[in-house]
Amino acid sequence: MRLRTFSGWLVVILLTAALSAGSAFAWHHEALVSHQPAQPNTVAGSQSDVISGAWDVSFFVNGIAVPATFVFKLEGTKVTGTAYSEHTGAGTLRDGTWSDGKLSFTLDFKSHESIAVKGTLKNGKLTGEFTTEGFTANWEARKK
Repeated sequence: MRLRTFSGWLVVILLTAALSAGSAFAWHHEALVSHQPAQPNTVAGSQSDVISGAWDVSFFVNGIAVPATFVFKLEGTKVTGTAYSEHTGAGTLRDGTWSDGKLSFTLDFKSHESIAVKGTLKNGKLTGEFTTEGFTANWEARKK
């Protein structure tokens, strides 16, 4: 049963990645055809959207790296999305914000306590702290 659930989520994640790649190709192709330099969509001012997309995540719990996946969508300073790990199952992101290089959100799950997450982006890597089940530890992520 776990393999079937994992396989189902893997398909969802791969489809999300394929759709993201398709939209990136579309804006690049449009810029090429119109003979203008390719520019990604921008948010609030001239800052490009470096958050949206799929991320490979590691939660560090008692010296063990627990793998997960985040998929973010940025709209202005609001962040929405999903998360998945073998430990937590599928989750949704709420109260997400991205401002001045700082990310903050809460993950909600059906069969796991919520996880409060805070982090910053530096050199293409998200790092920070998470709090759940009465403890706080570190996490990091790299964009897929």
